[in-house]
Amino acid sequence: MTDSTPKKHIVIVGGSYGGVACVNKLLHYLSKDTSVVITLIEKCDARYHCVASYRALVQKDFAKNLWIPYSNLFPKGSPHRIHRGLVKNIYNDHVLVTPVHDNNAGSSTLSSEPQRVNFDYLVIAAGSMIPSPAKWTVTGSKEGLRKLDETREDIVQSERIVIIGGGACGVELSGEIKYAFPDKSVTLIHDMPALVDYPRFPESFKEEARRYLTNQGVEVILNERVEIEGLSRENSVQKAEREVKFKGSDRVIHSDLQFFSIGIKVDTAFISTLAPPNDNSTLDKKTETSSFDAQTLLDPKSHVIKVRSTLQLDHDAFPNIFAIGDISNADPVPTCMAAVAAGETAARNVIKLVRKNEKATGGKQHHQSHLHRHPQSEGTTGAGDHSDDETNGYHCHSWNKLENYSPTQTMMVLAMNPSGGVSHLPVLGTWFGNLAARVAKSSDLFSGRFWSEMNMPRP
Repeated sequence: MTDSTPKKHIVIVGGSYGGVACVNKLLHYLSKDTSVVITLIEKCDARYHCVASYRALVQKDFAKNLWIPYSNLFPKGSPHRIHRGLVKNIYNDHVLVTPVHDNNAGSSTLSSEPQRVNFDYLVIAAGSMIPSPAKWTVTGSKEGLRKLDETREDIVQSERIVIIGGGACGVELSGEIKYAFPDKSVTLIHDMPALVDYPRFPESFKEEARRYLTNQGVEVILNERVEIEGLSRENSVQKAEREVKFKGSDRVIHSDLQFFSIGIKVDTAFISTLAPPNDNSTLDKKTETSSFDAQTLLDPKSHVIKVRSTLQLDHDAFPNIFAIGDISNADPVPTCMAAVAAGETAARNVIKLVRKNEKATGGKQHHQSHLHRHPQSEGTTGAGDHSDDETNGYHCHSWNKLENYSPTQTMMVLAMNPSGGVSHLPVLGTWFGNLAARVAKSSDLFSGRFWSEMNMPRP
């Protein structure tokens, strides 16, 4: 390949668990001297490790684990880059990005002029919105840390804390607060008959989560709905004196700090501009570009992007566009580990499309020269088909068939405090107590793993 030969451009939108896993897997197969350029589009100046957010909320010295710089993600001198900005619109061959700039006050501003970023292959890993303090609506690490410090001080100054929502987030938040501040009253209110009531998880896991919190001293109230003045998804942390009235009974409790911890939400408005290319050869004969409705790409209830088993968008016109993690319907229970597995699968499939394209254009020999060579015994992580292409010693799965992604197994570790929690792991089943959860997650909340994944020394 000469310098004038156009490079293939892979764009990943979102630099969290799925997006970074996709980048690292792509780098695993592509050398520095490559015909492929990777661009990661991310609005924040650092990667937010939200899994550790509740521990950092109650332990100030743990907050340094939360924001991981992107500075070492790509090898020095490589053509790959980080493009800091917010994706506003997606088209079939490019995205429009609103740049983000830091100012001297420690906050960030959005530019008024969008920039165009072209792609040959696109992986949408934009993630989800979860009520704070799990995730913050910020575009920079300094602002995120400031809001975390303010909420931590609210907890210190409060005595009667109420948390609405008994999913994984509400359960972990309750446990961390009660462990760090055992003298404070902590009440968790959930409108379902069981905590962490997710599909495919056994009743034993849900019951052990309730029992663990109760043993810690958290008051768990199930099958009850409440409305608290001023508390909502948009205002999910409220430091105020409030009466909490139960709809199913005459009970009233008083609270001076409330958290709204119900569900996740995705923003897929950027998909509204997506339309099939004008080249009718890529379309089904019955499809008319002019009548295409991008809303058909979204689940009508959750608004997540519908994908096929290969993680490509569920439409014949977009074989080069993938969606992974919380923003897709690939997994019934979205978790960070599910996003990681999907990111790696998407990367392998993108590589296969690149190889197929280069083979079709007579560039197979060159492409193989810049794929990393791996030992025959090396294993590969991720779900789905694992038939490897070991021709000439290259380990990238069979290029002529895309890999099918299978939803991750029912596994979850609820870290209630630094000592442990409740785990449901494949083969092992449900474990109640300190050992399994502490070994799997609770001790450092995977911080060491993800700092290492970003090629950064842990602070």
